[in-house]
Amino acid sequence: MKKLYSFFSLKLCLLVLLALSMIGISACAPDDNVMARVDAAHARNDAPPIWVVEDHNSKLYLYGTVHLLPTDLDWQKDDMKTVFDQAGTVFFELDSSPEAQVNTVMIMQQLGQQTGGRRISQRLDPYQLKLLEAVSHNGNIPIATLDSMAPWLASEFLTIAAAQQSGLTAELSADETLKNRAARQQKNVIYLDDAETQIRASADLPEYVQLDIFVETMERYNGLGNELTEISKSWAKGDIEALEISGASALKDRAPELYDTLIVERNKNWVKKFLPFLEDSGTGFAAIGIGHLLGEDSIQKMLRDQGYDVRRYLAFQGEDVLKASSLDSINPLADEDSQP
Repeated sequence: MKKLYSFFSLKLCLLVLLALSMIGISACAPDDNVMARVDAAHARNDAPPIWVVEDHNSKLYLYGTVHLLPTDLDWQKDDMKTVFDQAGTVFFELDSSPEAQVNTVMIMQQLGQQTGGRRISQRLDPYQLKLLEAVSHNGNIPIATLDSMAPWLASEFLTIAAAQQSGLTAELSADETLKNRAARQQKNVIYLDDAETQIRASADLPEYVQLDIFVETMERYNGLGNELTEISKSWAKGDIEALEISGASALKDRAPELYDTLIVERNKNWVKKFLPFLEDSGTGFAAIGIGHLLGEDSIQKMLRDQGYDVRRYLAFQGEDVLKASSLDSINPLADEDSQP
């Protein structure tokens, strides 16, 4: 919305300038100084999206995160820091402490490795086998490593490999950064999921669905890093429209079964965990994947259906140079002159 707002405001500014030039008045000129101020305003205010859920005595900020980010991305803006500091309780998807990571690895080995001599390659046709060779070469991943995995894990493995080749990392993701911030500020932390629940959202899918997802991941591998980079840039600017197209809508179209288990069912479960907090009093902050906050199955919609007031949180920082004056405010006599 910020992006659309600034676009239409600048467009209005140019229309006002054109109209005033006809009567010899100069205003809102897009000179270098104005454009520099507009650019500075965008740098302050283009930020990852936040929504706020409210009732009479409680407030919960929903902050969409991206789990794989470039190391040089500027995403920690003042609007997020302000509401985070206000929160006494912070919600995250998963515990990623060293102890939790050990447990996660054990579950992934249990649910992600094939047994009894089974291999992915046994279910691939000649074209798909060539794809397997190509992604193994391009990703510098031994074929045997991918071949021994369950298709869901092989798909995840390829996605991480493509992300790393493009300079994206999970270690400096918004989730991990905010967990460290919460620890420093001694926040009350609540985790919405456990590792097994999240992993089973993919691992329990029918095998033919897992194979379809794996084959599509192989087909998209060479461009996958760029796709993930563009998503992180759209997220950092708060471009909801672009995120819906490349994120929630794309997943729903490509893999509806995965969308249902990974997004819809987990959203329903998370809303059940948000409700006790909202029914009490206080201010909270939830840092969850942006995909859970997009589209018709979003957490915001589910909370609206529960009767809560939910809106996009926009905290404009600094001089509002993006706002244009209307013709009436500049030429208040226009209406009077036009009346009979």
